[in-house]
Amino acid sequence: MSSLEVAFLLGVVLLLAVLVGWWLSSTFSAGVREFAQVYPVSAYVDSRGDFLICVLNAGPHEFYGRWVVSVKSGKSVDISLNVPVGKVVGVRGSLGESFTPGTTPALILTTGGGSSYILYPIVVPDVGVVNC
Repeated sequence: MSSLEVAFLLGVVLLLAVLVGWWLSSTFSAGVREFAQVYPVSAYVDSRGDFLICVLNAGPHEFYGRWVVSVKSGKSVDISLNVPVGKVVGVRGSLGESFTPGTTPALILTTGGGSSYILYPIVVPDVGVVNC
């Protein structure tokens, strides 16, 4: 085998190694970013303590999970999520704590991965008539 043939084979092997490495790296990055792409976009509560949280899934995969919604007083509730890619899904529940219209309460949203969001929901007369 001449040195030209060896250099050509080495170039092909090196190119294949770079392509496989890039594919593995991008696959890993997509898997790590999956949970960061699911987040709340708006929230509503009413005077009875019922809530509606609108959640967006920007991808890359459909999301199934459980989150915890709580308030500063310590009351909390688990919610289950099933959010298709590119969709906004509304999740309803009740905290059993009254909220006063005109105030700005804080909801603490904790994801299954341990990330926390503080939401400042809009207080409406009845969340039953609000949609995402």
